[in-house]
Amino acid sequence: MGASGSPLRVAFVGLGRAATLYHVPAVTRLEATVPCGGFDPLETSRAAWARDTGMPAYGELEELLEREAPDVVVVATPPATHADLCVRALEAGAHVVVEKPFTETVADADRVLAAAAAAGRQVAVNHQFAENPIFRAVRDAVRRGEHGRLAFCQVWQLMELAPWDEPTPWRAEMARRTLLEGGVHLVYLLLGMFDELPSGVSAQHSAGFHEDGEADAVQLVTLEFSGGRLGQITIDRLYRGGTRYLELRADCERASLRASLGGRAVVQLGRKRGERTGVRVDFGAGGLAWVENGPSRRTLARSPRDVAETASASLLEAAVDAFRRGVEPPSGGRQARDVIAVIEAAYRSAETGARVSLDNAVK
Repeated sequence: MGASGSPLRVAFVGLGRAATLYHVPAVTRLEATVPCGGFDPLETSRAAWARDTGMPAYGELEELLEREAPDVVVVATPPATHADLCVRALEAGAHVVVEKPFTETVADADRVLAAAAAAGRQVAVNHQFAENPIFRAVRDAVRRGEHGRLAFCQVWQLMELAPWDEPTPWRAEMARRTLLEGGVHLVYLLLGMFDELPSGVSAQHSAGFHEDGEADAVQLVTLEFSGGRLGQITIDRLYRGGTRYLELRADCERASLRASLGGRAVVQLGRKRGERTGVRVDFGAGGLAWVENGPSRRTLARSPRDVAETASASLLEAAVDAFRRGVEPPSGGRQARDVIAVIEAAYRSAETGARVSLDNAVK
């Protein structure tokens, strides 16, 4: 680790979109961190990195780790490579911040966590949606019990982009693992709303019209929580309406709380069933959260247009503080491991047609 009070040196593994758009700006804006270099096996990516950032780019991970001696390594590569790269960075003495999903399997997550424990280092996973003001506002209101106890929470995603049509090759190759790729955000947020692990998972998925019957363009997942409470995840990547990338509704005893991700600018004049007559204006450059009680409605929070960058920076800042103090960071590896366990259970349920208990799957 860097000397007390000095900025932590942060290196980047994988020099593509996630690193350049989110992680480098986040590291640069924090006084506690300084970027120091990157690794990518592709020469074109290294050349673009060196030209755009002025930092060195290496074709071998070991060379980056040896020459730059980073305190923190950001892993922003396709999911299949996460486990091995995290382990190598940890064994070199660095803390790790890794893009979601943490790993592809629980077994890989356990391997990374074992390497972190052996090295005396920590792992944080960039589940940045948890730091988005709209989702944080709903989560915090639920946990404070402002509107009574949480009974049911639903998160859903509607997109006119089938998983096999993804423009990014590694994403298209995950057409059978939609819940692990983009769906991991929904699972993480839902677990955070209940602030506990589910006892059981039931799931179904469908390929719709695709010839590959195992391609999971549509996901329906039900999670069972204590007190008979339920959570539900719906993903429809065959939707032909306007994209709703991530919507959330938390139904409590005295009110329902909503969050809608994405730019929102709505002016409603007149009457709509179940809503108050008159004029209503909704605006949030990056999203909006509100509370509903009958026809009444009150705004809870708005998200800025650059929320992906600001949320990543907020999560990184908290992670760096935890690294310095030697404690588990927010959105740490153990939390992320539990998310992977829930996703594995969902796929097992869809395959077998039976409810899957998580009593032994989640530690």
